[in-house]
Amino acid sequence: MISYSDWESVSADPDPEADLGYVGTDWDVIRTTQKKGSHLLFLPQDEHLLKQEAFVIATESAVVDIADHR
Repeated sequence: MISYSDWESVSADPDPEADLGYVGTDWDVIRTTQKKGSHLLFLPQDEHLLKQEAFVIATESAVVDIADHR
């Protein structure tokens, strides 16, 4: 677990893998439309992760491009 002093030493724009220990994966996005609105279903391309129930369902309005919100 990262301590407060470790967190303070991380750059303002850290590298997700090298600085924070995140390992990225590729995900597929499927758009669904129903009477109550649009939803996005995010499914990992790695079948092992999918078998572990790693998926996300979100309303389309809840999803933003983080590059637009810096």
